[in-house]
Amino acid sequence: MQLSYRKLFTDANSVEYSVIKTTGTRCLCLQGDRKVLPRIKKAYKSAQFFYKATPDNIFEPISINENIEGNLVNALFTYKDAGFLKDFLSVVPPEWQYAAGKKIGRILKDLHSVPLTQAQTEKANQRHSSYMEKIASYVAELPHLKNDRIAMDAISTRYDYFSIFRPVMRYGSLKYQKIMTTHDGTILMLPSYSYGPGCMCEDFASLEFENAGLYPVLCAGVIDGYFSSVVPVKFWMHFALYCALYSLWKCALKAKESKEMYLKMQLNSDRIREDFDNFKKPIPTWYSNQELLKIKEKAIKLAL
Repeated sequence: MQLSYRKLFTDANSVEYSVIKTTGTRCLCLQGDRKVLPRIKKAYKSAQFFYKATPDNIFEPISINENIEGNLVNALFTYKDAGFLKDFLSVVPPEWQYAAGKKIGRILKDLHSVPLTQAQTEKANQRHSSYMEKIASYVAELPHLKNDRIAMDAISTRYDYFSIFRPVMRYGSLKYQKIMTTHDGTILMLPSYSYGPGCMCEDFASLEFENAGLYPVLCAGVIDGYFSSVVPVKFWMHFALYCALYSLWKCALKAKESKEMYLKMQLNSDRIREDFDNFKKPIPTWYSNQELLKIKEKAIKLAL
């Protein structure tokens, strides 16, 4: 039996993604040493959970394996020929980026529509209730970022909007680097070891944190795809609050890794704040500008 191996990438947590091919069979493989076993197990469980909701967009889980002697673990998934979304986004015009975002938004809506058990709903409630603990962690333990008072004031004055809460199973890893696309434009979501019960707005705050700096048009498409272009006002209020939280706590969590990362996260925090006009407005500038309207019109004309 002939076996071929092609490495795709290794992520920041030392999980390697590769494609393994045998005669007539191709598998996506997540692997690493035993230290990453919890992450690989969780990624496998995420595929098990989400696959039934949208099998065309999730890699079907096959097996999870441990090699104790070799100190290796891996999880296997059915592989489909695809390239990375980031490569596609780097060469296509904005209207195609917007159309790709709409596809992702519709998929995310399907993922969020999977019913939760009572235990999962309780975990989502507990996680949502911990946002003030995250602020306390930022204040007491994490490196402080410049101009943080603006986000702190926004959170304290609009605290009540945190009560707008919809418990879902979060995808948890909404990064353009971990999304793939096939030759016919089908979107494929790589298994996520960050998934778990929580608030639907967390996935959108992750979208702002991870993607809006480089691909704001993609992000606008995700929101329009999710809400069929009719976005509730309450969503914007809740979204802006979560983004304010992420501009502090999430950025500071990564900032503590190194001086270089601190500088990078300071820039990211500044960008998030500027996207919301110092959190004076709940709708980010990348969604409300006139240029986006022109891009949407082009996408409609091209039937994208």
